[in-house]
Amino acid sequence: MPNETISKNLKKHHLHLFEMHGHKPEGVDWGINPVDHRLRLEKMLAVTELGISKHIRPSILDVGCGYGSLLELIDERGMRLDYHGIDLCDSMIKTGQTKYPYAHWIEGDILKLELPHRYDYVVCNGILTQKLNATIREFDEFTKAIISRMFELCDIGIAFNLMTTHVNFMVPNLFYRNPVEMLAWCMTELTPRVRLDHSYPLFDYTLYLYRETANGLVYGAHRTIKEGETSSTIV
Repeated sequence: MPNETISKNLKKHHLHLFEMHGHKPEGVDWGINPVDHRLRLEKMLAVTELGISKHIRPSILDVGCGYGSLLELIDERGMRLDYHGIDLCDSMIKTGQTKYPYAHWIEGDILKLELPHRYDYVVCNGILTQKLNATIREFDEFTKAIISRMFELCDIGIAFNLMTTHVNFMVPNLFYRNPVEMLAWCMTELTPRVRLDHSYPLFDYTLYLYRETANGLVYGAHRTIKEGETSSTIV
């Protein structure tokens, strides 16, 4: 199954759910508990804790942004981030544009579109957890293509989540990936600057990948950066 077919299947699946439930966690297939959804959003924003942007308002690209729930949290926290959202589903993008006209919204497939520029941070919450009817091998290839594209588009770092294999049962339509194996692939193929968060009380984990050349992340940067400037934590 080619990546384009997987994208089309995901689009059909999420359009149906959004039509049924609207702009709430069920509408983007994150279950009925908003607390779980918020925790995952917080894990995405944790990517900004490392690296120093060249811009007053660092940019963030939200891959599979849905209706913009990540932006809700960004605004709630008063974070100075230039938000860009991309999604396959036109109804979700239109909802985001209506609710947050000051943000940047893109309808399309990140694997196919030529985006206008790069971003400080790129995140992907949930898209890589559900394989639907794709095989494990097919979705693994899709996952690696998405991660590689995200890293290509970032200047500082990326964050994404996957279902962990450290569970006592597996649901057939979900995509589970051994965190150690995924970490090894990321370090071998993309960057040695990584963080793995498997500590929160859900059945997924979040990986953070950073560019070695990013400001504040090059070897020895901690020796010269002034106190308070070792992180881009945006508040």
